[in-house]
Amino acid sequence: MDENNNILALHLVEIDRESNRAVPFTQEFRAHGFDIYWDSLDPTELTFMFVNHQRTGDGISIFRHKIGTKYLQHVKTVKSPLLYAPNDVVAMSRGTFYATNDMRSTSRIMRQIEIFFGMAWGHIVYYGHEGMFTTAAAGISYPNGIARSADGNTIYVAASSEPSVNMFRPASDGTLVLVGKTVFKDFVPDNVSVDTTTGQVLVSGFLNTFEMFRYNHEVLSGTSARPAAAVRRLRPLAYPHKGFAVENVLAHDGTLLPATTMATLQNKRGVQRILLGSVMADHIAICRAGSRI
Repeated sequence: MDENNNILALHLVEIDRESNRAVPFTQEFRAHGFDIYWDSLDPTELTFMFVNHQRTGDGISIFRHKIGTKYLQHVKTVKSPLLYAPNDVVAMSRGTFYATNDMRSTSRIMRQIEIFFGMAWGHIVYYGHEGMFTTAAAGISYPNGIARSADGNTIYVAASSEPSVNMFRPASDGTLVLVGKTVFKDFVPDNVSVDTTTGQVLVSGFLNTFEMFRYNHEVLSGTSARPAAAVRRLRPLAYPHKGFAVENVLAHDGTLLPATTMATLQNKRGVQRILLGSVMADHIAICRAGSRI
């Protein structure tokens, strides 16, 4: 969506090996979390990475996009036994990324038990330049949304079942070293996004977990559930080792956008807006307060 609120459709394509021409994407595409990477060395191209829940197995589908066109060209889809419950992905370069596995269990009953008891069985995987998956961090209670700082030196992960936002430092071998966390009370974080100009982190989440579970269970058949949601802002303190100051930015009773799972900033002619999204909705909400958020 641009500054004039125009929503532009991007079409998925792949290169046919025989004709060397772009044709519609032939793989199954069931997207979940995604990220967009911009490289200053080539500002005309973006890299899109999607968690793709294909029936043949979960993977990360990578596409390139030339700015000004209407196409996402498939580069590759990568899979691994280590990537068995992916939720979100953050690009570190055009070909490397971290992805969250929110749970260890694969059966429906065990996943419900894992969520209910807040088991710290989730982990984060790293896909490096060598084309190999490795475990970057483990022992996390439902690692959900993931994002990176502008310089790539900090990785933020929403641990929904703790509930907290964990902060990691990437090591040279791709492993993640925990350097701090912000723990919440009466708030379950879902996704995180970073304002690259200020270093502030927006965290979207829920105020009533059971109402959220009821909404997810009943939404396709009709539900009266309206899970209340909120957005918290983490402001870096003067001394990095002190962590963040937590600020309440927005809260709603669920009628604004049911099951709000995402919040990100957009600059519109010098005014900041918060864009809210939901994995269960076919629209977004745009919020602003005066001339600044």
